[in-house]
Amino acid sequence: MGICIDVLIVDWDHLMSAPGDDQRYAMLHDAGLSVDDEDAWPDRSPSVGPQWFWPSPPAIGWFGKFDFGNVGSSYKDHFWAGERWEEIRAFVTPDVRSAVDRFIDPLFWGGLEYMAEQDTEGAAAPVSVVLPHAPSDHLLWCPPAAVSSLKLLWDSVDAELVSIGEPFERYARSDLGRMNDFDAFAGLLRGWGDVIDQAQQRGWGAVGLRC
Repeated sequence: MGICIDVLIVDWDHLMSAPGDDQRYAMLHDAGLSVDDEDAWPDRSPSVGPQWFWPSPPAIGWFGKFDFGNVGSSYKDHFWAGERWEEIRAFVTPDVRSAVDRFIDPLFWGGLEYMAEQDTEGAAAPVSVVLPHAPSDHLLWCPPAAVSSLKLLWDSVDAELVSIGEPFERYARSDLGRMNDFDAFAGLLRGWGDVIDQAQQRGWGAVGLRC
């Protein structure tokens, strides 16, 4: 059975004001469920593309929920995006390779096999992002300081994302698993870029919950 992912950006001070992990999880769980209530969101569009949901009073002001749409709500999409990246990363320029490595490593739940403590040869000095250990039942626990570093990496990735298209079409497998076309792969990265952008603008953190 697969894992689906609820991704929220949150006011970190508000979240950490709860006395313990159990209370914080309850806050986040209730927040995520609140935007799935069709009665509370009568104008909600079908989940076919990325979209944001922002709460109504009394919860307004401390979280937003990002819906990846057709691509990204399942852990399987993230797994296969990592597989596709491993297949093409040797054919991407060093600077872009280094930026993508360090952007997706903490976001794709636990790191990827090629992430070593060595800089990519020929790449610029890297930005490193090390996330604290996530509480139980969380898939992502990203405080505001880490969001700021991820934002720097995303800016580098976003500026060069189109350059990944040609090696993806040439070297990524199209006969196995998911994420078999570049638009889906790029869309997943852009979704995470949007999450990081929105969190960074507010000075918030980002969390991922099993759903």
